[in-house]
Amino acid sequence: MKSKIITLFIIMLMSGADLCAQGNDSLKIESNYEVGQIEVGGPFVGIEIHKSFPMINRISFYYPVANSIDISEDYWKRENYRIMSMGLKVGDDPKLILKKEPWTVIQTPYDVGFQKDISESAISIKYQFCMNRPAMSAEFIIENKSNATKVYEVYLRYETVLRTSQTYALIDSGISKIDNSGSLIYIDYDTVETGRAQVFYKNVGEQPYYSAASFKMGKSKTLDDFWLHNDVTLQQENINSTPEVIFVYRKELQPGECLDIIQLIGSVKISEAKSVIADLTGSYKNEILNYKNYILNNSIGKKVIKTGNQIIDFTTDWALAVLGTNAHFIDSDIVPMPAQAEYNFYFTHDALLTDLAAVNFDLDRVKNDLKFILKHSDENKVIPHAYYWKDDKYKTEYAGTENWNHVWFTILAARYLRHSGDLEFAKILYPYVKKSIDTALKNKENNLMYSFRPDWWDIGNNYGPRAYMTILAIKALREFSFFSAELNKDQTEIQNYNSIADTLHKYLLSKLWNEDLKYLTSFFEDGSEDKHIYMGSMLASHFGLLDEVKNAQLMSTAKENLLDEKLGIYTLFPMDLHKLGDYMGFAGNEAGEPYYYANGGIWPHGNAWYVLGLISNNSNEEAYEFVKKIMTLDGVINSPNGQPAMYEYRVSDKENPKFYGKIDKPQFLWAGGWYLYTLYNLYGIRENEWNISVDPFLPEDTDSVNLNLTLDGRLIPVSIKGKGKYISSLTYNGKSAPSSIIPEIEEEEAKEIVIELGSLTTPMITKVNSKISEPVYLASSKTLSFETKSFKGNNVVIHLVSPMPLKSIIIGDEENIAFNVRVLEDRVQKIEFGFTQKENGNKIKINFN
Repeated sequence: MKSKIITLFIIMLMSGADLCAQGNDSLKIESNYEVGQIEVGGPFVGIEIHKSFPMINRISFYYPVANSIDISEDYWKRENYRIMSMGLKVGDDPKLILKKEPWTVIQTPYDVGFQKDISESAISIKYQFCMNRPAMSAEFIIENKSNATKVYEVYLRYETVLRTSQTYALIDSGISKIDNSGSLIYIDYDTVETGRAQVFYKNVGEQPYYSAASFKMGKSKTLDDFWLHNDVTLQQENINSTPEVIFVYRKELQPGECLDIIQLIGSVKISEAKSVIADLTGSYKNEILNYKNYILNNSIGKKVIKTGNQIIDFTTDWALAVLGTNAHFIDSDIVPMPAQAEYNFYFTHDALLTDLAAVNFDLDRVKNDLKFILKHSDENKVIPHAYYWKDDKYKTEYAGTENWNHVWFTILAARYLRHSGDLEFAKILYPYVKKSIDTALKNKENNLMYSFRPDWWDIGNNYGPRAYMTILAIKALREFSFFSAELNKDQTEIQNYNSIADTLHKYLLSKLWNEDLKYLTSFFEDGSEDKHIYMGSMLASHFGLLDEVKNAQLMSTAKENLLDEKLGIYTLFPMDLHKLGDYMGFAGNEAGEPYYYANGGIWPHGNAWYVLGLISNNSNEEAYEFVKKIMTLDGVINSPNGQPAMYEYRVSDKENPKFYGKIDKPQFLWAGGWYLYTLYNLYGIRENEWNISVDPFLPEDTDSVNLNLTLDGRLIPVSIKGKGKYISSLTYNGKSAPSSIIPEIEEEEAKEIVIELGSLTTPMITKVNSKISEPVYLASSKTLSFETKSFKGNNVVIHLVSPMPLKSIIIGDEENIAFNVRVLEDRVQKIEFGFTQKENGNKIKINFN
């Protein structure tokens, strides 16, 4: 067990609130108000707590399989069900069970603490997590703050009933045992459904004077009630009549003295329990410290993007930490999962969306995630949708024709290749990517992509052409053309897939653009138009599928209909899915009431797509203000019912102040991913199907930005400084280049990219839908030359800006190439021209006056 878990995690490693900054604990937030929901955990254990009251609502174990301790009977009311309680008796005062009330909360992404003064005593409770061992630590420190010596009695009770993975069957037939010292209670669940797990509670601090795991309670209805009203110890029975355990501690404390209770709570295989628990007793402190340091080193120590703005930078570090903490054990691997204590199984979608950001700074992570997807694909190379333990084995759900994982997988695979240059792994990926493209295209009808699901969702059953899936398919097909061309695949096949993308693009605009709504819409199976304003259509703006006019119109419509000024972007408008259940094929009320979940809730990717659309429309300052107000931790905390969170979704019902802004799943994997992806785009990192480029932006309140960017498999520092609309100087490893499209880094020791903003001094290539090489501007002759390369038949379009008039364009032997010029207010010329790519590329020479 020991060496196995260490090895597995090392593999993964390769790859009014007060925002405190205190040494190594700089990712710390103290909240003196009610925090609605808290989730925190490590690779093997996670917990869920509600309402700032430190008694745990749920424990999720990931080892040996994903069992949970959870007694809730209604998911949407789960805050009312707690799996533990704590009692206190101080001196001659009567016993009390801690009542449900908010405590001061001290949160980090990797642990959580609570503080409160009760009965002239300071109580501190902290939950921490091990890095390579399947356990957590629960620490309870009680300090005598009175002026008198008093005897303290502390009572702790835990539910031990298990819920199984995925099926969520209730298992309450465990066999409980107590060691001779009373410091350890363990419960064996010797069933295949639970993975033959043992749940244990081991005391490594103050030792209990009494422990019990099976009881005869007399007339008392609960153990809490029995402890409150009886001075005698519970009578133990030989069988576990109630699935609970208790520990009682008693100690005399002088003024200022503390009682320090530390319990290790975990889940192991029955067969290895003795050795694992023995090892934990001596190693848990290092385990906790190592996990904390790992998260900090990969967040505040990573320096992915630094702007000098404390609000932006703190959230960036928190987002990176969320990417680290949402990684859990499953079937001998540690992989990204959605949350710390919920959704305790693997979803391909969550890893893919998160890695759209990670590909900019962590290629090892992305490659490992792609390998996991390949590992669990079927014999026909169909990728998984989900992977989890169910009943008696691990089960894979594969992605069908309806599944958006195919397109996101293709997009990520191409981006990985573009950033890494890793052709060998790309060759391994290729048949899986091609299978995904071909599988997705089975839903292409009438030159549009059809789906049973509305927009982004995986619910519903009404088949028709969908804007969202068509947008994604266009992007994925063009990415696949790049991917195939890099691997020197058949040119005819590449042309065919690219032609399909062009046709889908044409029909997206001609059939799904609603001129009245100024938006991309969809259709139902009966041919009627689905006029909902869905958030997914905003991706057309980000992916560059709209002309300048339609781009502005689409984002204007989104702003008018989807924007809540305090929370962000609704999933759709109008919020009437609850009335369309039968027609749209929803199961019951799974879409939610108005302003909830799919029916108008606020989701982090909707906010990101809105910002990306603003950026596409050159509304950078507006995008920046939206990020600060809506997407940063400071913005979320200071919004209605706000709390520290990178959430899955928020309730947007402003008519109900109790629920307006309420957060569900507060540390969600791809919320962190989309925040980071948005920042890279906001500060100017651009990526089309063929290249990576820069279009830098510095807000008025920002002097410089420093970020790291993966290029040709290496992490290259990029610095942006200066003020102005244009790039006045751009150097790659000290060499100036007349192109914002980043060339291949040829030097063995890649150094840096330095960008100075100001006025435009020389012509600059800004966008090309092909690869370019050897861009050179000769001031003496006023000529700009470079070469393009993609695939034969590609319709290449080149954009550039110039402070001087254009004279002529020569492509190979062809002169007098037509071009479009628009002169801006500052006399800078925006130039655009196009041509059809020749098989071996095209040499281009541009002359200026």
